[in-house]
Amino acid sequence: MGLKNLGNIAKDPDLGILSVDLSDVAGDGAVFRFREPKAADIFPDAKELGAMRIAFPEFPDPMLYQIYLIARTYIPGPDDDGESPVRAFGNLARASKAVFFRILGDYMAKFPLDGFDAKVEEAKNDSAE
Repeated sequence: MGLKNLGNIAKDPDLGILSVDLSDVAGDGAVFRFREPKAADIFPDAKELGAMRIAFPEFPDPMLYQIYLIARTYIPGPDDDGESPVRAFGNLARASKAVFFRILGDYMAKFPLDGFDAKVEEAKNDSAE
């Protein structure tokens, strides 16, 4: 099999947009939307991850990766006014873990990433060699 055969592989199905309705806890119309993650979204930018470690020192790296992924794929709403999704979702995880894990649970159900943490760790280890 040659490289040209890679072009014959079927594309992944489009999983669409995830809408998480938090109207019951955040008020009417509190619907947050996320796009399907791309491969590049799965691997945190080292500078951003470093800033996240400083902002949220109590969170272990796997949780920071999850916050990063959710933030990267968040589709800004009309009322966001340039607020940082990383900071917003990190602060949510700090203030209301139940709501954060509700978003994360819906996210992982819609966009399953089997072995996500292991893939990130592998990438970190490969880049350190």
